[in-house]
This record gives sequence, C-alpha cells and structure tokens, in this order.
Amino acid sequence: MDSVKIYFDGDCFFCKNFVALSKLKSQIRVELVDLRQHESAMLELLEQGIDINASFVVEIDREYLFKNIAMAFLLKQMGYSRVAWLFETKIFGAALYDTLVLLRRLYLFATGKTPFRDYQ
Repeated sequence: MDSVKIYFDGDCFFCKNFVALSKLKSQIRVELVDLRQHESAMLELLEQGIDINASFVVEIDREYLFKNIAMAFLLKQMGYSRVAWLFETKIFGAALYDTLVLLRRLYLFATGKTPFRDYQ
C-alpha cells in the first residue's frame, strides 16, 4: 500500500480540514476526492450502497474503510496512535464517530448546505 484515496464532503468544514490534515501529515500518498466536485465518484459510491452521509470513505487497494475504522486508520497514518485507539474500540469508537457525524449534520443545517441524500 503506497497510497490511499479519501472520498469526503467538501461542503463540510470539519471533513475538509481533517482530510487536508491527513494529506499533510500522512506517511503515505493521499489523494483527496471531494464528492461535491466529483459527481461521478459520488454516484459510484451510492450505486455500491455506501452511505456517504454517515461516513467519509477511505479506499485502499480497492477495499473501502468506513466510519470509525476509516478514522482510526487515518489517525494512525498521521502518527496519532493513541487517539486512533479510541476510534478502534467497538462501542466507544462507533459512538464517538456517530457524534462527529451529528456535528457534520448540524453544521450543514446551520449553513444551509444540502446533505447527499437529497441528490439521490
């Protein structure tokens, strides 16, 4: 694995900044794909049944990581193993990630942005 591809919501302030930091601090090559700018990539993920409102997506060697597992992977790549551990735990990691998703939804609502489900 020499590189990863991260699919994210470019309208989300938190998502955009986290993946930018991932690219800067990662120990491997990172390609960022803003799903708002790349409709074909967005539609491809939706056709595969991937809920892009509930998670950003990390693609490694044609396999996908989602939610807290994707977050833990990226945090490890950035050198934040201790924080990654929080996201790796089954119950707490999922709850912590769901809290981040809720914050994203609140941000989109507060700024008048549209979630992806409105595009389907």
